Amino acid sequence: MYCLDFEYDGEKLSDYGMLICSFGGANDGVLSSGADISFQQVRPSGSNTFHLYSSVYNDTFTATFQICKNPHVLCSQDNLYLSAELLAALQRWLCRKEYHKFKILQEGYEHIYWNAVFESKQYVISGKTAGLELILHTDAPFAYMDSLTLNYSCKLADGNAAFDVYDLSDEIGFLRPDLTIKILSHTNTPAVFQLENSMDTQITKINNCVHGETITINGRQQTITTDSASHKLTLAKDFNYFFPKIINTYQNNKNTFGVNLDCEIQLSYSPIKKVGI
Repeated sequence: MYCLDFEYDGEKLSDYGMLICSFGGANDGVLSSGADISFQQVRPSGSNTFHLYSSVYNDTFTATFQICKNPHVLCSQDNLYLSAELLAALQRWLCRKEYHKFKILQEGYEHIYWNAVFESKQYVISGKTAGLELILHTDAPFAYMDSLTLNYSCKLADGNAAFDVYDLSDEIGFLRPDLTIKILSHTNTPAVFQLENSMDTQITKINNCVHGETITINGRQQTITTDSASHKLTLAKDFNYFFPKIINTYQNNKNTFGVNLDCEIQLSYSPIKKVGI
């Protein structure tokens, strides 16, 4: 890593008069890049070739680096060491028990983040704390791109019953996006809303939808809610519990979604990025 600053939960390391450093000298070497896949291979009896029967991520992404005071903003060399008050503030900020967004402030990484927690160890010189060694733990083997939010207005009479979403993830597979769906169709009776993806074989269905109702789907948590007081009572049985997916293969990342009712849809997702620190 060649950057000097990072952001964690909206605060910067430089806000504390600190920077990223290396107490041990050069930090070149082989680093994880968010693509550490374990392959399971087996050789059939009588064959000289091996078959690949599974591939998995065994670990989340981790990284270790050190921080110290920024010598360029100090009044004197006597202030290089961390006071008890600064040490407490740093560890209160960094060492928490839940994930927060972590970003390195380096060119090319402006829109990339990790969900992270930290371990912290003090780096002591001559009995004084010169800095901290931080061990970063994330919730996945890879990083994410900042959330993309896309808005679509679907009106069947105008031929706008479909819209395209291109999956920008580096990982082959699928993600479940967050969606906000506002029903605009005027129907005399509650209607069935359907959302279909050309890349998928399953269809999302929600029964008993009414005009003006807003339905919210959280893809990652796999939850669904509505602002319709009457529909709240039956939504659990009206939904088929197929949460929409954004899918990509190596050859194709275009998802064409189609709806059967007039509606406005807001779709948000964070593409997976295979990069390291």
